[in-house]
Amino acid sequence: MRRKPFEPPMLPLQDGVIDQLKFIHELIDANKSIVEYETMLKNSKLHPKFLLRPVMLKEAVQSTKLEGTQVTLDDVMEVEAETKKVNKDIQEALNYYEALIKGMDFLQRIPLSNRLFKYLHEILLSNHVRGANRAPGEFRKIQNFIGPEGCTIETATYVPPEPHLVYDYMSNLEKYINEPKDDFDELIRVAIIHAQFETIHPFLDGNGRIGRILIPLYLYSKKVIEFPNFFISDVLERDKHKYYRFLNEIRYEGNWNQWIRFFLQCIKVQAKKNVQLIQDINELYERDLDVASKLINSSHVRHIMNVMFQRPIFTVKTIVELTGMSESTVRRYVNKLEQHQLIFSNGRMRSKTYYYYNLLDYLR
Repeated sequence: MRRKPFEPPMLPLQDGVIDQLKFIHELIDANKSIVEYETMLKNSKLHPKFLLRPVMLKEAVQSTKLEGTQVTLDDVMEVEAETKKVNKDIQEALNYYEALIKGMDFLQRIPLSNRLFKYLHEILLSNHVRGANRAPGEFRKIQNFIGPEGCTIETATYVPPEPHLVYDYMSNLEKYINEPKDDFDELIRVAIIHAQFETIHPFLDGNGRIGRILIPLYLYSKKVIEFPNFFISDVLERDKHKYYRFLNEIRYEGNWNQWIRFFLQCIKVQAKKNVQLIQDINELYERDLDVASKLINSSHVRHIMNVMFQRPIFTVKTIVELTGMSESTVRRYVNKLEQHQLIFSNGRMRSKTYYYYNLLDYLR
């Protein structure tokens, strides 16, 4: 039987729809995990800005994988190092990364808003990727639907609101983001906001990715996190069938408590993974900086290591551009690091690409 276009409730949700007692333990654990992660980040031996880039690139890969792309972190980093040609899957990940960066910058000037969503969407569908002809930067004016590949609207698992209702729903969501009238914790609110955005499905394409970008940008704008580098696409990709089912059960069964419990569990799992990642990277930084310092008797060694932690796949040109050191000096130092197996290269005579596998192994 064909589903009719769904009409979700406006926000805030009516009293009684959400019962915090049903997921109070998950809420406490999620908040504790976020605080632990933020504390680790502040006290990291490596400045958070050096962690931000590779972690955001990993998020870009994971989020686009949820949409069916075949791309790896190595692919994206090799394109950035200008040693691999870009294809549409890699470009989608790069667009996502660009949207994250521009979203952070944009928040310095305007709040989370429909204007921002449209701007991010335009970036997401730029550079001739799939969906580039599907009204980038504009809310949809035709009906869309969600379901398995090849399905029709008659066999869809979900049919979002009719297009003439999109503006009203998105205006309501924008108001809720900036002027909430409930007393929920911010982690509950971001779960509601993400679910409502995906339920409205305001664009013809790219809704999942914009909805996931919304999560760190919202937490950053509300000062829950100090850097917008807390992502849960990795966890959602692992449990994607549960993720999609629980979103649908909000719509057709009103089961908000189940969704919020799941979302909070995802936050806790991701925060714990992030804490472990920071611990591992701190230990790696200290250990390999010590090794590199014994090989290279120069104060420049720290600058080289900092570049390697931002761009673990790189060329001599990469380090020259980011440190200002001369090419001959960089080449000499990089050769020493390769000789002692701190880094490895693809062995080419020209445009040699170097791989800092010690870090890549933690990021992949």
